Amino acid sequence: MKNLKTFLLTMTVLVMAGCTEDFEEINSNPNEPEVVTPDLLLPTVISNTMNEVVDFAWDNGNIVSQLTAKINFTDFDRYNWGSESGRWNELYGNLTEVEAILTYARAEETANSSYEGMALVLKSWIYSILTDNWGDVPYEEAISLQTDGISTPAYNSQQEIYTALITDLATADDLLSLGTPILGGDILYSGDLMKWRKLANSLRMRYLMRISNVTDVSGQMQQILGSQPLFEGNEDNAVLRYPATSQVDSWPVSNGRIGGFDEHRMSTTSESVLKGFNDNRIFAWFQPTDNPDDDPDLFVGLPNGLSENNASTFNGGASNVSRLNQSFFYDSPNSVQAPLMQYAELQFILAEAAQRGLVSGDAQSFYEAGIQASFDFWNTAQDMDVYLAQPGVAYDGQLETIITQKWLASFLVGAEAWYDYRRTGLPSFIIPGQDNVNNDQVPVRFFYPDSEQTLNSENYDQAIDAMGGTDDLNAKGWWESN
Repeated sequence: MKNLKTFLLTMTVLVMAGCTEDFEEINSNPNEPEVVTPDLLLPTVISNTMNEVVDFAWDNGNIVSQLTAKINFTDFDRYNWGSESGRWNELYGNLTEVEAILTYARAEETANSSYEGMALVLKSWIYSILTDNWGDVPYEEAISLQTDGISTPAYNSQQEIYTALITDLATADDLLSLGTPILGGDILYSGDLMKWRKLANSLRMRYLMRISNVTDVSGQMQQILGSQPLFEGNEDNAVLRYPATSQVDSWPVSNGRIGGFDEHRMSTTSESVLKGFNDNRIFAWFQPTDNPDDDPDLFVGLPNGLSENNASTFNGGASNVSRLNQSFFYDSPNSVQAPLMQYAELQFILAEAAQRGLVSGDAQSFYEAGIQASFDFWNTAQDMDVYLAQPGVAYDGQLETIITQKWLASFLVGAEAWYDYRRTGLPSFIIPGQDNVNNDQVPVRFFYPDSEQTLNSENYDQAIDAMGGTDDLNAKGWWESN
């Protein structure tokens, strides 16, 4: 019996071995490509990242920069922050797809300089968000699990990351200038390589300005302004257009939770600035109160940083505070435009650069062009001669005047206003709300995800040591240290 069992076991092993010689071939799906081409990957990367970043920018970004305020679920407005680990995971997941595009576009047999350039633009943009929101983050080894088996990537410093991404954007411009045709997949610019070049260089200007307090960027900025293509008008804006067949596919509202849109209200900060400047963008962004006893043209803001109870009962309740205007969410030409970067932002960057002597040019002209571009983007009628002559708006050579208008123009991309505030301390009217839980300080970063503590603890600990030994919301990064 023992010999029989041994014989049967041996035969079973031999049969299984024979069956599995072609196991991989038999179980392969002939209809599923082994390598996914850039034309299939690119639209997924663009849409997924835009959805994630725009959701963060209009939601949390608008809140922390006080363009809007929260009437429900007010923890974020009070600076009771967590790690935003879902966004961390989503961004790194999209970087895996970007790396796949780069690998394909760089391979000798499938080389395509245009796809490589587009991928470098997206890679630089995504890494800027990661490092601006968390500080030092995995960069060089971040996407090395499949290629090098590295499951615990080391962190790179913010300075190293910024140096690399600015270099990558310059390389992207060179690659895109070669004009290699693409097979499709570009849902951002429909294959217009010149617009991609303008985006690459406009982003370079954004990031050079970001680090301008800690390193000399004047030479690079002047070189780009003098010889490289940049946004020339709103027609060059990098915006993702949503289908807008329903509310669900019109805007990435709080990860699909449409009710989240109504948690946002006009802030008292926006109310004060917009009314003070007689700024008609108030009608594009907000609605009058919906209390039937109120003046039908009454706009009322909500203070930032209130507790749940104080926010929900402010001014007698939610009906007495202005909601966001649903038109940009669904009903108007802007409802389907989620911006990555706009011409208006570039003009304000150039205005600041000229005002500070980083580039040659007329700061006032750049500044006024930025204001006009923002009104045009929102299809808002305004007597610009009167508007531009007002105290507080009229160009006076003061950085806060420029930053205030840049702050207004960042509505929907409010994270950029938060980064500017961290870099400049402006606008000075951004003040923590009465019920904040961060010792009256505007936070400057998020906590690292818990998964980094448990799965990448050694590198996490080194990153924490670099910021002073504590995973601190108030630990300033490299570019904001001065």
